[in-house]
Amino acid sequence: MKKFLDTCRRLLSIALNLFVLCAEPIALPLSWEMGQAQIFTFYTEDSNIFAAAVCTLVAVCQLWCIFTGGELPRWLKRLKFMATSCLLLTFLTVVFVLAPMNGEGGLYMLLCTSSMLYHHLLNPMAALLSYLLLEREPHLPRSDVRWALLPTLAYAAVILPLNILRVIVGPYPFFEVYHQPVYVSVLWAVGLLGVNYLYAWLLWRLGGGRPRSAR
Repeated sequence: MKKFLDTCRRLLSIALNLFVLCAEPIALPLSWEMGQAQIFTFYTEDSNIFAAAVCTLVAVCQLWCIFTGGELPRWLKRLKFMATSCLLLTFLTVVFVLAPMNGEGGLYMLLCTSSMLYHHLLNPMAALLSYLLLEREPHLPRSDVRWALLPTLAYAAVILPLNILRVIVGPYPFFEVYHQPVYVSVLWAVGLLGVNYLYAWLLWRLGGGRPRSAR
C-alpha cells in the first residue's frame, strides 16, 4: 500500500509539473502578441520560463524515481524551491500590488485573461501544490532560503540599470526610477526583497524545511 501511495504521489507530481511545461506553448504566444520581444523584460515571463525548465527536470526525475525508489536529488529540490518562490512572488505581487494599481476589475484582468491566466494564476498554483504536497523530500536546510532571492536579484541587476540608462521604462511601476524620488525606489527594492525572503521562508517552512542547517 505504501508503494502504491508513493507511486500515486509521484504521478500527481509529474502531472502538475508537466502542466507548467505544457502551459508555455499556449501562454508565450499570447504574451508575444501583446508585447513581442519586450515580454522578456517582465519578471512574469522570465520566472515562468525558468519554472517550466525546472518542472521538466522534476517530472523526468520523478518518473525515474518510480522505477528506482529514490527521491529527488537535493540540487533539484533546491531548484524547484527557487522556481516556486519566483512564481509565488509573481502571484502575490499581482494580487497585492499590481491589481490595486489597475483599479476595479484589475484583479480579474491580471489573473484570468490571456497569458496571465497561466503565468499569474495556474502555473504558480500548480508549482505550489506540487512542491508543498508532493515533493517534500529531501528536506532543505534553512540556509537554502537565501537561494530563493537569487533569480529576483539577477532580474533586478539587469532591469534596474536598463531603466537608469533610459534603455527601457519599467516594465513595472516600481522600476520607473525617473518617475519617482530616489528614496521611493530604495523603499521598493528593500520592500520587495524583504517580502521575497518572507514568502520563501514560509514556503520552506510549509514544505517540510528543517530548522537547522544541513550540509
